[in-house]
Amino acid sequence: MDQAPDIGAQHAHLLRLVQQERLALLAGEIALARDLLAEMHALQETHIADEESRLLPRLPQTARWPARIYIAEHRKLTSMLADLRAALAPLAARIENATTRLTLLDAQMPFKHVIEHHFEREEKGLLVEIST
Repeated sequence: MDQAPDIGAQHAHLLRLVQQERLALLAGEIALARDLLAEMHALQETHIADEESRLLPRLPQTARWPARIYIAEHRKLTSMLADLRAALAPLAARIENATTRLTLLDAQMPFKHVIEHHFEREEKGLLVEIST
């Protein structure tokens, strides 16, 4: 059974959560941002487990990117998300200071870039290569 459509839907959902979390940071709504990161964490854990147990074992030896690349990116994303959650944990539920909000938003940018790049790699590599 091909799981590619499920993975694509998970990618879209995670990217929506990233966008919502960024908007919450921009508005200074830290409690909402924490909730969104918690939801992102739960979905990301399921997503990674699905890929590593059901898709990566089907990746051909001739694949453009070997399984170890995807796994390394999964570990990096897991670590980055944990760091984002830890950074927001001690903060007040709402932050009015625009400079602080911008600093938080800037700190989230590397995660956004890595997750977007990772999903692009999966959609152009992994999901194509396991279905051929």
